[in-house]
Amino acid sequence: MTKSGAWLVLTATLIGIGSPWGAFAAGPMVTVRMSVDEDPIVLRLGESLGYFRQEGLTVVRVDLERLGKQDYLIQEPLMKGQLDASYHWFNHAVFGARHGFPIKAVMLFNDAPGMTIMVANRVKDQIRSVADFEGRNVAEGAGYGTKSVITNYLTAKGGLPPGSYTPVMLGKAGRQDAVIKGLKAGTVDVMTFQEPVTSALLRTGMVATLYDLNTRESTVRVLGASFPAQSLLTSPGFIQEHPDTVQHLVNAFVRTMRFVNTHRAEEIAAKLPSGYFAGKDRDAEIEFIRNTLPTYAKGDYSFPQAAVQLAAEINLSSRFDQSEEGQWRATGDKSRVRVSELYTNSFVNKAMQEIR
Repeated sequence: MTKSGAWLVLTATLIGIGSPWGAFAAGPMVTVRMSVDEDPIVLRLGESLGYFRQEGLTVVRVDLERLGKQDYLIQEPLMKGQLDASYHWFNHAVFGARHGFPIKAVMLFNDAPGMTIMVANRVKDQIRSVADFEGRNVAEGAGYGTKSVITNYLTAKGGLPPGSYTPVMLGKAGRQDAVIKGLKAGTVDVMTFQEPVTSALLRTGMVATLYDLNTRESTVRVLGASFPAQSLLTSPGFIQEHPDTVQHLVNAFVRTMRFVNTHRAEEIAAKLPSGYFAGKDRDAEIEFIRNTLPTYAKGDYSFPQAAVQLAAEINLSSRFDQSEEGQWRATGDKSRVRVSELYTNSFVNKAMQEIR
């Protein structure tokens, strides 16, 4: 997981124009301190399109490590008021609840995990489902991560006991090349990856897709429900004390998501601030945007109860690995996790109904 970097103040150029909440936008700007997972285009677009400013907000991106915390420990800073919000995976609400830091999700950005489970072509006639993973070598990422957790969940649903396959351990650096090398050597049978690695592996001609988790529809077919991935998280205390700020933040993100849903990758890239592409291959970034657009929620950014129930079930049933992060996620009191308390749709429903 990429660390979020130094503090970055997100600003825009418009204020209150065309907003039904113009009185708020016309007053003093309200600062929202936010942590992020990597560098999401939705946050960047909200800045460049002026939607935060339009809602009277200045969003400051916070590096969690400056607070002395690991980047996965977002719950305590949210509860203590060191952070106001976080753009991160929904499963952190599950982990927070079981550890006594019950944060809430208030808006959904991605309703599919954006993962593809692939099988090496040399064994695809032998591996037709997760029930055939027994004794195989599976590259699934870190044992505390969602790729591994979902792969394990599917194999359990397929009737295999824990430990039925051998995880192939890969470092973050050079893992794409390592997997390709393993495919050539016959030491990797199954792979679970996200973009851009997925497309790179498919281009080799050495793998085939077994399970597609890149759209809401395909995810429902595989898992039985959509899967809440990247979401907007905050604390119950911040919601209670600053409901107007939460509403304006959700408003800005609803506007931004509607832009994402109605534009091509090239058009989105054209609206991203130039700093987004600093030090990056622009064509590769546009391809990444194009390949990940199917993972975004379309039109409805609320949380279905079935999706939240699925995320809780998957994460609460996982043993994770023996790393510090894995054991933190695996421990805590499961009885504290109440699905109905992990999210609220009140803010996003209001925004979707009132913003035209």
